[in-house]
Amino acid sequence: MKLKLTPLNESPDDAQVVLEWTLDLWGDHIPGYSRQDWIDFYQNGKYANYQSWSGNGQELIYIGKQGGEIVGAISLVDFDDLDEFRHLTPWIAAFIVNPRLRNAGIGSQMLGLLEEEAEKYGIKVLHLWTEDKSEFYQKRGYSPIAQGTLKKLRFDVLKKELQ
Repeated sequence: MKLKLTPLNESPDDAQVVLEWTLDLWGDHIPGYSRQDWIDFYQNGKYANYQSWSGNGQELIYIGKQGGEIVGAISLVDFDDLDEFRHLTPWIAAFIVNPRLRNAGIGSQMLGLLEEEAEKYGIKVLHLWTEDKSEFYQKRGYSPIAQGTLKKLRFDVLKKELQ
């Protein structure tokens, strides 16, 4: 079955499933980002404008589905949590795969599909940060450009030039 990304505004009820995975994985783990912030993030994604990319505070959340099953979520946002990297935009954020389907290639497919969406918006470069998945992204063409720390959380910043 083919995996596809669906804008959250087309299937708003799906937010609850990925929100639960997100809270289980990250909850209050990200300094300065609370459980309520995650709830608000998914709520805002239900009403975002997915027609074009303005780069002005947008948070576009896509639900990964395969054969009608929700397999993950991935977002394209204008700004992520890192003040010192505010000059970089846009960002891949809140990328999560169903815990029981991890390490099955779903994440690679979702990442590729989001890159295609970004290209449709005319985006030329994507950024992301990760605390422990740098190797995954580097295997998919992302290059490390910086390291940082958010309170005690160490992370790598990566970017990819799109075609």
